[in-house]
Amino acid sequence: MEYVNQAIDALKDGFGQINHPQGLIIALIAALLMPSWRQWLIMALLATAVHIAVNDLPGILRGQGLPNFLEQAFWTSALGWFLGYLIIIGVFFFLKSLVSRGGGSTAKAH
Repeated sequence: MEYVNQAIDALKDGFGQINHPQGLIIALIAALLMPSWRQWLIMALLATAVHIAVNDLPGILRGQGLPNFLEQAFWTSALGWFLGYLIIIGVFFFLKSLVSRGGGSTAKAH
């Protein structure tokens, strides 16, 4: 049961990070660029990579070095962000598909 609670906490942390303006903007751009549901996982993965790059780039430019990719905390955070992006990009793409259909009747007058 402890592992389930840890997984739920990681998901909450990642989803909470995605709900900040930075995460929402990344997710919105990913959803707008996504042509179909087939690219959903790939776009969430790319959004996670962009999120990590945006967060760590200032430190890298200041000479603090790369994040430690061997730490469990890094991968736990990355997994949380990935799951958060899956949810948010899915919602944005669903709304995009509803809007692109037009939503109304397109009957032609004879």
